Amino acid sequence: MKNADKKVCLISLGCPKNLVSAELMLGSLKQEGFLFTTTPEEAEVIVVNTCGFIEASKRESIDKLLEAARYKESGNCRVLVASGCLTQRYSQELAQEMPEVDLFVGLSEFDKLPEFLRGKFDAPQTLSSIQVGERILPEESSRRRLSEFSPLRQILPDPDRPRVLATPKHFSYLKISEGCSHRCSFCVIPHIRGDLKSRTPASILHEVEQWVERGVREFNLIAQDLNEYGKDLRDGSNLAGLLQALNALPGDFWLRPLYLYPLEFSDSLIGVLRDSEKVVKYIDMPLQHISDRILRSMKRGSPGRYVRQVLAKLKQAMPEAALRTTFIVGYPGETDAEFAELCDFVQEIEFDRVGVFTYSQEEGTPAATLPDAVPDPVKQERLARLMEIQQAVSLKKNQALLGRRFRVLVDGPSEESELVYQGRLYSQAPEIDGVTYLSGDAAHPGEFLEVEITQATEYDLVGELVPGGNRSLP
Repeated sequence: MKNADKKVCLISLGCPKNLVSAELMLGSLKQEGFLFTTTPEEAEVIVVNTCGFIEASKRESIDKLLEAARYKESGNCRVLVASGCLTQRYSQELAQEMPEVDLFVGLSEFDKLPEFLRGKFDAPQTLSSIQVGERILPEESSRRRLSEFSPLRQILPDPDRPRVLATPKHFSYLKISEGCSHRCSFCVIPHIRGDLKSRTPASILHEVEQWVERGVREFNLIAQDLNEYGKDLRDGSNLAGLLQALNALPGDFWLRPLYLYPLEFSDSLIGVLRDSEKVVKYIDMPLQHISDRILRSMKRGSPGRYVRQVLAKLKQAMPEAALRTTFIVGYPGETDAEFAELCDFVQEIEFDRVGVFTYSQEEGTPAATLPDAVPDPVKQERLARLMEIQQAVSLKKNQALLGRRFRVLVDGPSEESELVYQGRLYSQAPEIDGVTYLSGDAAHPGEFLEVEITQATEYDLVGELVPGGNRSLP
């Protein structure tokens, strides 16, 4: 089959880890001659890379698949593909309930998508649907699985594996491991993505060297838990050593670690985070709650006392560090007193960034069978109250930046207006935090600039370029 005239539109939902899988799919498709479009009406192949983390993400994935299916009638779509976490978890159910979908490709076989599409286009009558795991080699399916829908093999980025960045070309997500060895009672991710599997340090270093040469200025390290990195390699590899090696690479770029669980937060790691010039002072630590009873029920492995100790060490070592976290409200049995304890904690610590989720009951998880479910209206009230507290904290923290000068990484024209550019401070991670709007001379995406903060809101900042300030082009 000649693929040169086949256009693919890939829609990726969910987290950056899912986006990296999408980028690997794009890389394999490009290698086989497929073309890309961001307009679904033009595409002969539409791939929806689904998310299956919580109920809201499942609904979004289903809605997006149904929306894409309409292009079979109103557009050029001949093949609709479902991939990602929702497909991995519910392939059989989806195949029965969604005949509009032609291919179901799981986490173990998404690198074989070009092969599947060749079969679909060359002999459509012989391939009506692909079930997750159907095309896995026997030797790949012998490994232990956490559940019947766990992946039979785990696919990690590698410098030799083709990849097309779906982010702006000046920043990327650096995935250093797959899977998770934690067993939090509310979370189904280890069952969907498997146990921890780390990349080798050499593979990660080589990837960064390649992308630095291509103009990437920011690497956002991602995993289910960065602090777990290297344990399965059994060769002494760990996050602290990896960060030191990455920091020693030549080039002007940022390293931003995301998803640092409070467990295993050693003094040596804190020292590396403090002393590494390229590692931005940004700590993303999902805490979920502070009540000891709830933390035990969640099987987080770190009581509130330990969490406070880690936060105190981080603040002492790096007073300027931006602290980001996420919390779950409405966990089964959460009392008014326990929620009040969480609110007091947020006011006490004064996090720079906070994300809040309402508890989502996920079948197959220990928490799903717990009694004393919190009513949905109460969950929503608690979410709104906690975010109201955090908005006041965030405004206070941002106003404290007025008149100060910072290095900013330019992202490009603002989503609000092409006449205004936007960028980010070290304290602003892409896509999840606020931005810094820029006034002054023309800026270039991927350029580092020096700006003075002139305005502040709860989430965003405004900065003016410093005349004669340091500028660093990609």
